[in-house]
Amino acid sequence: MSQSTLAFNEAAPHSTFNFGAHTVRVIVRDGQPWFVATDVAMALGYSSPKDAAEHLDADEKGSAITRTPGGDQRVTVINESGLYALVLRSRKPEARKFAKWVTGEVLPSIRKTGSYAKPAADAERITLANRLASHAASAVHQTVFEAILAADDKWWKHDRYMLSFNYGADSSMSVPHAKAIQQDQVVVSLNELAKRISDPDSLGSIATDQQLASIIEACAARLSLRAQMRSDIQIVKSITA
Repeated sequence: MSQSTLAFNEAAPHSTFNFGAHTVRVIVRDGQPWFVATDVAMALGYSSPKDAAEHLDADEKGSAITRTPGGDQRVTVINESGLYALVLRSRKPEARKFAKWVTGEVLPSIRKTGSYAKPAADAERITLANRLASHAASAVHQTVFEAILAADDKWWKHDRYMLSFNYGADSSMSVPHAKAIQQDQVVVSLNELAKRISDPDSLGSIATDQQLASIIEACAARLSLRAQMRSDIQIVKSITA
């Protein structure tokens, strides 16, 4: 098809799905999905999303009018072939994940229902989800309220708070905890700590030489202590053997 035959002159209904923080609109035309090009380009990390579809073949793109809160808007849309072309040109690590998401869940759902829809949850799961969501909302409200009132004079207006709570196997909730987080504080797993420190755009860019040296010193001390403990254990085992 040529690009002109793919133009909608009236607002076409579309469905949406979320890839992380990105919303991608999909228009189903003659049973085939057409993706809003700028949505796909933004999800794939293109620096100029509006220009991403310029180099696609004519039969891979077209135009459509979508309805937005600000009024009808004409947008460039791309078919599956155009989408895969943008995926292949993306250098972001999310590109592979995006392609697997589209081919593994979005496209099968669209072809089955005519629009994007998540698999239906059973009644028991819905009941549990509603109960836990209601419980969590109430607990979060009270916990954050108390954390702000309890904060010291320096940090009570801080806009970063860490909230933590867990559910057990019996759906019981632990006591939530909330605290203010200073601008130079981060929350990261131990497995990710070394990666974040070595990344020049992450912790490595904000940590001072003194802070990095302190981390090295603490790690060396911990490794030395563990080595000594293992040595002591071996001595005890040899004595008692």
